[in-house]
Amino acid sequence: MAVGRPRRGRRHEPPTVTRLLREHPRIDVELDDTGRLTAILWNGRREAVDVCNRWRVEEAWWRDPIARDYVKVVGERWLALVYLDRIAGTWHLERLYD
Repeated sequence: MAVGRPRRGRRHEPPTVTRLLREHPRIDVELDDTGRLTAILWNGRREAVDVCNRWRVEEAWWRDPIARDYVKVVGERWLALVYLDRIAGTWHLERLYD
């Protein structure tokens, strides 16, 4: 069989690069003494992480406000985008990168 060709009877599917999670599941996090994110706890697993980037989003303050602190993190098994919902005070997983 030639390299890169799908096996007979199987549909060729491109590799997944990122998964945007519809529900943005709630996660638990660990913070250090300065408030910096150090680990994510989700789906029964703990992942120590380093922060790559962070930014703040505030939108629609006149209707249904969104106030989030986004953090892109990297760990041994994950590259992920998480956010703190500053209104509810909860952390959520928005995207996983492969």
